[in-house]
Formats: sequence, structure tokens, C-alpha cells
Amino acid sequence: MALDCYVDPKRQGWVDIGDNWDVSTEIGWLEAGLRGYIFASEDQKTIVIGIKGTSLKLFGTGGGPTGNNDKLNDNKMFSCCCGKVDRTWWGVCGCYMGGNSCNQQCLVDDAKKDLDESESYYAVGLKVVSAAKVLYPHASIWLTGHSLGGSVASLLGIRKGYPVFTYSSPGDVRYGQKVGLIKPHLKESDLKKMPVWQFGHTGDPIYMGTCNGATSTCYSAGYAMETKCHLGRACIYDTMTELGWGQDIRGHTIFKFINVVENWYNMTKGREEVPKCLPQTDCQDCVQWQYV
Repeated sequence: MALDCYVDPKRQGWVDIGDNWDVSTEIGWLEAGLRGYIFASEDQKTIVIGIKGTSLKLFGTGGGPTGNNDKLNDNKMFSCCCGKVDRTWWGVCGCYMGGNSCNQQCLVDDAKKDLDESESYYAVGLKVVSAAKVLYPHASIWLTGHSLGGSVASLLGIRKGYPVFTYSSPGDVRYGQKVGLIKPHLKESDLKKMPVWQFGHTGDPIYMGTCNGATSTCYSAGYAMETKCHLGRACIYDTMTELGWGQDIRGHTIFKFINVVENWYNMTKGREEVPKCLPQTDCQDCVQWQYV
């Protein structure tokens, strides 16, 4: 379902999800913003809201009309200070104060303003979830998504209390704090209460929060992907240790991750079962920044 969110169902590349599910509603396919689908079970007792991630050839998901808004949301949600990585970058808000200093109240105000903006995928997603509840008042609601779509799904799931499964998503703790969804200092018990399971692998620099710095692919493409801490539980396949992989932006594609999940037992020659899903209690983002 997360893969299909990148694909128009009328075009080549759609993956059949079986006769027990229907694509009941298309989300945003006439707009250049948040996109996805509502998948409904045959008896309509369960729906899954799937949200598309970033469309970019670099990430193996093509380009397309949503590219600019995808990038805006990436740089707002996963950067430390409005996508202002260094003096050569234009920020996506005015909170940068020079050096490694950032105006914390400005970030909070900007995040609150996002809730009223049509470009904010989190704000649009809240409307989608509310509409889905009206369309399917008696259904159990789940959410899913890959990359940016997964992070948006996790925030929505926590806000509404719906279970979420994400794949290869960037760290979303910091943005959750900025929009007031979660408190600043999370305990293990707080993370365990969240109905979110975030799957990824160590060879994916975006999921691991290492696709940053002047020599990174993300930097070269104008993406400030600086966060690594995930809400809920992180379920991490250790492809670097078990398979000898290096970190590579090509490891971020959903095709790569599906291949890992489907073939993990054979890839590891039976050494490894699926990973345990654990809260990232010792994780900290943006430690080099001063928030004043």
C-alpha cells in the first residue's frame, strides 16, 4: 500500500494488493500537494490511509508535480532550523539567528502557522483523517506511508490514536515537539504508548539521520535531512552488519526496503529473525544547535 501511494492506479507500476481490498478514495491526485489513497477492506470494517512520500528521482520515486511541496515539507519537518544548513542556504522560515543559533519561539510559531497552511502535509492530513472518519464511521482506521509519507502518518496516528506502520521515514520527534503534539522530554513509557511502528534499515542514510553535511547527497540536492529520532518504536534491520552494506541513498527507496523484508531470512542465511521494535530512548537531534 505504501508503494502504491506513489502510483496512479491507472498507470504502470501499480502493485495488486489482493481482492480483499479496494482503493475506495484517492487523496490529492488533482493537486500538487499531499497525495495517497484510502484502502478499504471488502467488508469496510477496516480502512488504511496511505500517504505518498517525497517524489524525486534521487530517491527512486520519480519526480512529478508534488516535488516542490514535498521538498518544502521535508525541509520544515526534518531540519534543525528551517532548512538553514549553512550560510549558502535559503531557509524556509525566518528563525535562523546566525552561527548555530535558532529562535525557539519562532520555530513554535512557524509550526503553529503551518496548521493553517495548505502546503503543510500534516495540516492537510488532519483534514483527510477527519473526512475518512465521516466516510467510514464504523471502520477501524490504520495509517501507513514511506519516507515523508510515513512521518506524516505517524504524527496523524499519534494525534488521533490510530495505529501506524511506516517505512524508511526520517526522524519525526522534533517536528512532533514543534507542533505541540508531544512534550519536549520523552520517556521510554511515553514512546511505548504511541501506536507507531517505524521500520527501516541501517544502510538507509535518511532513516538513520546521516544524510547531511556538505558531502552528502541530500545536501547536494537541497534537502536538510538532519533528524534521526523516531516516535513510537523503531524496527531496524541491520543491513550494514549482517549483509555488509554501506550507507547509500539508493538504500532509501521503498523497492529496496521491500526486498530486504521479503528476503531477510535468505539474505542472512537464517542467522537473523525480524528485528525487535524498540523505543529510541537515548536519541537526541540537533545537539549542535543553540535554541534561544
